[in-house]
Amino acid sequence: MASEHGGNVFELAKELNTTPDKIVDLSSNVLDADLGCIELKSRLPQESPYELERLIEKRFNLKRFSVLINAGTSQFIKDICCVFRDKKGLVFEPTYVEYRKQSLNFNIDIKHVLAKEEANFGFELDKIDFSGFELTFICNPNNPTGNLLEKSDLLGMIKANPNTFFVIDEAYMDFDRDRNTLLGCEFDNLCVLRSFSKLHGLAGLRIGWLYSHNDELLKKLKSLRAPWSVSEVAIQFARLSIETDFTDRIEEVKKLRDYLIARLRGFSQIVVFDSHANFVLFRLLGADPVDFFNYFKKHRLLLRNCSNFYGLDGSFFRVSIKDRKSIELFLRLVEGYFG
Repeated sequence: MASEHGGNVFELAKELNTTPDKIVDLSSNVLDADLGCIELKSRLPQESPYELERLIEKRFNLKRFSVLINAGTSQFIKDICCVFRDKKGLVFEPTYVEYRKQSLNFNIDIKHVLAKEEANFGFELDKIDFSGFELTFICNPNNPTGNLLEKSDLLGMIKANPNTFFVIDEAYMDFDRDRNTLLGCEFDNLCVLRSFSKLHGLAGLRIGWLYSHNDELLKKLKSLRAPWSVSEVAIQFARLSIETDFTDRIEEVKKLRDYLIARLRGFSQIVVFDSHANFVLFRLLGADPVDFFNYFKKHRLLLRNCSNFYGLDGSFFRVSIKDRKSIELFLRLVEGYFG
């Protein structure tokens, strides 16, 4: 029932003997791109995408040569784990499975810091002992819980633990309007990951970026980056995306998210959690998770079961905010299931 990342729309379409465009995919937390057309060029991309890196630095008012582009944030996670191979690390859970997966691939001794459901999956940062841990992964806002750690709390944690390197994955920070971003913070024990997949809708092009004040880390990551690792198509779409105003889209997602949470709280069989991202986590009470999941599949709507997230079980589901039509369909199906 659960997959590592969601978005298995092709598999479901095959199972139901239909086409992928007939499936409403609320398992993937990627919005659709709406950037118009670009001119495709029949030349190799830049061996290293310097121009896009400089454009991002200018857009976010960052220090020159503090940004790296690569083939998605997952590639950065892998490369960071390569740099810290055989060390000890912390992962704030439940969260994106690639932190744990790549840490294990590079023999990093991982300890899990598990958030509590009764605290809306928040963390008490001042009570966490970072001593002896060289690496820490934190997703903020977090996937799949939607919880957000405040910038001031994160800065206090980073300052208090100079011997721990913190990877802050801000793939969903656009939906908080960057109010709690750590971009521009000049700590040698910090890097920030940003995505073009979630708000910008470029998941299929595999492009993401990293910010850090640590020149040594940037040098190591640059040496691990393969030549022509990012396609010309991805670079061109990313350039256009950086220059696009997504304010209206962010507001639309926020309104739909708040509406969805309010409606789900009307069902006694569901516990729903607050979110600062473009998805909502909820837990079933009493109902059979497999039956619930299959009910939506039969109606050609795909949800994300969260049983493969550390600390969660099959009763947890994540539903992504796409548009009003798909959310209304989801809610009608929920009513039909419990009705």
